[in-house]
Amino acid sequence: MARQKLSFDEIMKLADQYGIKDNVLFVSAADRYAEQMKIIGEIQESLRDGLLMETIGSMGQKKVEANPLVTQLPKYNDTANKTLGVMLDIILRLGTAAPAGDKLGDFLNG
Repeated sequence: MARQKLSFDEIMKLADQYGIKDNVLFVSAADRYAEQMKIIGEIQESLRDGLLMETIGSMGQKKVEANPLVTQLPKYNDTANKTLGVMLDIILRLGTAAPAGDKLGDFLNG
């Protein structure tokens, strides 16, 4: 069975339900995630201009190369996904118990 995916907003609601929304570790991770998403958006916007770019070599010759941001986008996506995992882990380890059958329990057992 495929695991469910939780959105950032759903994770924030879970943090509130588990009484962890104002925890300094959770807030730090949430801020980090927001910054990562901002960078991802900027990379995506830059790539809309094209995946290729023209550069000038040391001898003055023009070359067409892949935009270096192409390789950075998957790295930032991976980091953002890991940050969401950290946020869930903080909720699970430091939060107070939520009622049985809640969304986090369903996610972890799904």
